[in-house]
Amino acid sequence: MANTEKKHNYNVAFCIGDMLAAFPMLKGLCSYTTDNNINVHIFNGNAGYYKEMEAQDIGQANIYNLPNFEMFDLLVIAPFFLDSNDRLILPIIERAKKAGIPVLTVGMEYEGCYCLMSDYTSQIETLTEHFITEHKFDDICFISGFPEDKVSMQREQGYKNALEKHGIPFKQENIYYGNFWETPTREAVTKLVEDRKGKLPQAIVCANDAMATSTMMQLDDMGYKVPRDVCISGMDGVDEAEGYITTTRIMSHETGWLTGKLITSILDKNTETPKITIEPPEVMLGNSCGCNSSTELSPQKRHSLFQDVYEAQRYAERAINVIQKLSECATFEEAKEKLGEMLPKVWANDAWLCICNDLISGISNSEVSSTDAAAGNDEDTPAHIYDYSEEMFCAAHMESKVIRPSTVVKTSEMLPDFYEASDRVKIILYNPLNYADRTLGYMAIEYYPWSNMIYILRILTMGISVMLESVKNQNRLYAYGKKIDELYITDSLTGLYNRRGFFKFYGEFRQQESKPDTMVISIDMDNLKQINDNFGHNEGDIAITAISDAMKAVTTEGDICARFGGDEFVIFGKCENEEYLKSYTDKIQRRLAKFNKNSGKPYNVHASIGSIIMPGDTKERIDYFINAADSKMYVNKAKHKRRRTISGVNKQ
Repeated sequence: MANTEKKHNYNVAFCIGDMLAAFPMLKGLCSYTTDNNINVHIFNGNAGYYKEMEAQDIGQANIYNLPNFEMFDLLVIAPFFLDSNDRLILPIIERAKKAGIPVLTVGMEYEGCYCLMSDYTSQIETLTEHFITEHKFDDICFISGFPEDKVSMQREQGYKNALEKHGIPFKQENIYYGNFWETPTREAVTKLVEDRKGKLPQAIVCANDAMATSTMMQLDDMGYKVPRDVCISGMDGVDEAEGYITTTRIMSHETGWLTGKLITSILDKNTETPKITIEPPEVMLGNSCGCNSSTELSPQKRHSLFQDVYEAQRYAERAINVIQKLSECATFEEAKEKLGEMLPKVWANDAWLCICNDLISGISNSEVSSTDAAAGNDEDTPAHIYDYSEEMFCAAHMESKVIRPSTVVKTSEMLPDFYEASDRVKIILYNPLNYADRTLGYMAIEYYPWSNMIYILRILTMGISVMLESVKNQNRLYAYGKKIDELYITDSLTGLYNRRGFFKFYGEFRQQESKPDTMVISIDMDNLKQINDNFGHNEGDIAITAISDAMKAVTTEGDICARFGGDEFVIFGKCENEEYLKSYTDKIQRRLAKFNKNSGKPYNVHASIGSIIMPGDTKERIDYFINAADSKMYVNKAKHKRRRTISGVNKQ
């Protein structure tokens, strides 16, 4: 186990989805583990059920690939709050088993794992029996979750068992599907009323409290009253149900406490822990069946409710303020500074903002190739969908309310100083940073089990994710704009400036207050047409490139080299005197001679050159000196024409 090598507390990874629904259980678990010096790392993908696995779901679910189980002593996973099938769950469990750590599942049984579960079948059976035995009902409908879903079928079975036990015939048409949520439940209730032509059953048993609440609201909208016209029950025991809905409490504070006790038992090698532990049902009678007429909130409940509203407003204001500041960022350096300012304003003492390191490289890199610019490629910022980069850039790090320097951490270690941080913080919550299905990183934060403002953290992570994507796109647009600008002023064959580029940078030179003497050199390639005609245009391009390469080889910083046309070139740069100018042009000719000696081509590349010094205090335009250099170049070209011939036949 992880802590046998280091003298630290046990570290438990907890993979969960819908933390709002699991809030009571988390309070119980975290209370127990804190009292018993067990560190809990909660990996939360935000969604309750990844049913369709759309792009956003994929990006969020990647958080379950983050935990390195080699650094943990045990995995707890709550499939009930994670996914309705095994698509996400089994790979997590298999990775933990491969690392050699035990696995405790909460809510559903998996092979080779310890399991704490409520008997959902018997709980629904108990609630259905309540209507049969206490209310003497025999006309009872059932609103289930998803059709053919494992959890839904377990609960349907409880309904069927109760009917069979009391000799009431089961009718498939009395089962409706509300998909565990409001809108489909309202549609199911409307269909139920239509199917029965307005004659309601005596009771409706719902597979969870959310559907029970939705059923009551829809019936109220349709003019029916609960429990006068129909009795309702739910299942879950959420806070909203207390006193109002007859239900059974599952995944409660007691469930969390029992989970903690099982963790202790599993980690204690001297204790034998049963593979399956069944949590006993706890029935809560409510006004929805008339068995609890009191609907008043207790002073404690009322205070808690308004405290939640107050905290939600306060945290929402903070989150909105942070997002507004992040929206102002144009560069990652600005964003990093804002993120550092942001952390002390969240409601934690410790927090880490970790971003895929190769994403940072991509954001910081403002260079794109001409191919990228043309094709829209984004090669420098790889998209992580089912993984992370090998290293994470901890862009913002707050330790005990003190901002720490940015650092790079191996993704396998998850956090800087993982063990020390775990012992100090006790409970750390990891939330994904993603843009659609692309993983950007994650935010880890000290989690307080007394606060259920988890959705505020979700707002923050969404805002940070959008900001990172925006900054990346702005940088890419800048890079593309820069490259397009370069393409506009650059000759594609030689990489030299074209005529537009030459005059653009000459214009910048002219803006200088003090101007030195400069040189203007005109270069014209000899016999390009003959090379094209005899050896093809590809060889002509090679010859042109030989001229440009010679120019590049001799230029110094600040020189402007340009290809004005097919075989016409111009150089502009600082010049000390005529001797410097002659040395400069001689170097170009020597470079061409070297090419001719080594190229193995059936032709020589020659150039005619004319040059002139342009005084720094001149009032003449640059065109005047280019024409003057051209005139000298043409005189030289005439001399060359008399003594040179192109070959394949006569190579000089």
